[in-house]
Amino acid sequence: MRRPSNIFARSFACVVAVLLSLPVVAAFYALRLVPEKVALRFSGVIGRLIRAGMKTRILERVGWVLGPAMHEERSGAFWREHVRHLGGCVLEPIYFFWMPDAELRQRVSVEGEEHLRAALAAGRGAVLFLNHLGNPGAIVAGLGLRGHDLTIAGNRIVATIAGEEVALDSVEEIVQRMFRRGGVQRALLGERLPQRMAATLGRNGLFAMFVDFPVVQKHNHSVAFGNASMKLNLGPAILALRHRTPVLCVTCRRVGMNQHHLRIHPPLEAPAVDGVGRAAASLLQQATDLLSESVRECPEQWWPWDWAQISPGRPGP
Repeated sequence: MRRPSNIFARSFACVVAVLLSLPVVAAFYALRLVPEKVALRFSGVIGRLIRAGMKTRILERVGWVLGPAMHEERSGAFWREHVRHLGGCVLEPIYFFWMPDAELRQRVSVEGEEHLRAALAAGRGAVLFLNHLGNPGAIVAGLGLRGHDLTIAGNRIVATIAGEEVALDSVEEIVQRMFRRGGVQRALLGERLPQRMAATLGRNGLFAMFVDFPVVQKHNHSVAFGNASMKLNLGPAILALRHRTPVLCVTCRRVGMNQHHLRIHPPLEAPAVDGVGRAAASLLQQATDLLSESVRECPEQWWPWDWAQISPGRPGP
């Protein structure tokens, strides 16, 4: 039985969660009345609100990963573009939702679909490793509307308030609607995820998982990320290896105002090491190497600079 103080904290958290959800829901329906170019002018303001108080911490981490020269020479330009990018990531999917299919497909170009078709030719489906470079919402639009049977795993939308974790159900419903709009299924972590994965691959579909941040504390492993180390969860790689299907990385990059480009990389090499843990770590390092190359090209477009578990220096042998 909960103590009264916990009941009070829980009730308070639920009320605050509802209040936090209201502007999100209102924006989802109201922004369609505002011209896209006008709304996107406020991207920088929104991004600064998201990153309030985090500038020093993030710039330090950028220096760890990309080297002191980048930290000293490009920090001002990086920060301006980074907060503008974050604000755009919040606003752009809302306009995606209300766009006609033809226009939406034009907004997201795709490179490397031949790798996807070749991987699916075996009839066993394929696993996609995703990351938070660019706008992840463009992956839904770019692949779902091109007829791919795609399921993307993700966390349920929650907020931690007064030490209590509460579900933002109305925001989660909007996210679910956005996925359905793109013809993509959303699989929530903890809700029969292995079974959902097996079902998707069994019908020769695509099952996608984000790999650039850990969602649980166990099964984490340090990989090289640029000049630094980053802890990532081995779970997605272990699941991929279990099904013995091709694994391809997909990266996204903003190339204009709500214009995005997806790159589907060739399949990762099957790890030539013994043991599930070592094989998963090898697979994850390959994916991180591809991410590192893309982050070096456009570091301002990587979202998790604030909460990724990055530390200075590359991991030891």
